[in-house]
Amino acid sequence: MILFSFDFANKPVRLLVIFAFILMTLDVHAQNTETANDLFTQLQALQSQMNIEITGLERIQNEPKAIISGSLEQQLQQLLASFNHIISRNAKGQIERIVIMNKKQKTKPNRIVLPIRTEGNHFMVSVAISGDGSLWQTLDMIIDTGADLVVLPESMIAKLGLADNAFTLHKMQTANGTTDAKVGLLQQLKIAGETVENVETAFIADALLGENRLLGMSVLGRYQVHIDDNSQLLTLYKK
Repeated sequence: MILFSFDFANKPVRLLVIFAFILMTLDVHAQNTETANDLFTQLQALQSQMNIEITGLERIQNEPKAIISGSLEQQLQQLLASFNHIISRNAKGQIERIVIMNKKQKTKPNRIVLPIRTEGNHFMVSVAISGDGSLWQTLDMIIDTGADLVVLPESMIAKLGLADNAFTLHKMQTANGTTDAKVGLLQQLKIAGETVENVETAFIADALLGENRLLGMSVLGRYQVHIDDNSQLLTLYKK
């Protein structure tokens, strides 16, 4: 153990020292999370960062490191996705304790778990899309179970490698009334590592759609959709 001695008579100096120590501690935690080389070490790092108790860590053996993103709680949920577990929260809804039960049966994954964010009254999720499999666009889309199809602005057609003759014309009902839409297929849409093929998509005039891009039922209809508002996670259960 290394002991430091300071003259705390000077209050500003004392505050700067304390602040520097806090930053150094946070940096160590961040490095532990980033440099972890297996799932066990990742969970240990988050346990320290979140100041929670995790029991049953011994049940996690030889599990590879997981790719995670989002807030600390979102990262925790992603790390535990393959394990049956119990989460205990306090009166404020904060996680206090987690009990890891056992690993879920090793079958074909039947769900996708990924972080979402809110923008106004909308839930947003990041996806990658391609019209022809060669040109890709990554964008945030609104989760919209009221939209029959994925809906994108017409200006994205060329960016996705699609030709105008690949579409049929349809009438679509929007918040601003009925409008013309070009309907065709996206070859692929990738969401949290899952690839969805042949996604029926409507392209409408940019002026009507604005900055909105809608992830509609031509994708979501293939899953049972669950949104956890507290942890800001979207879970898609495969049908």
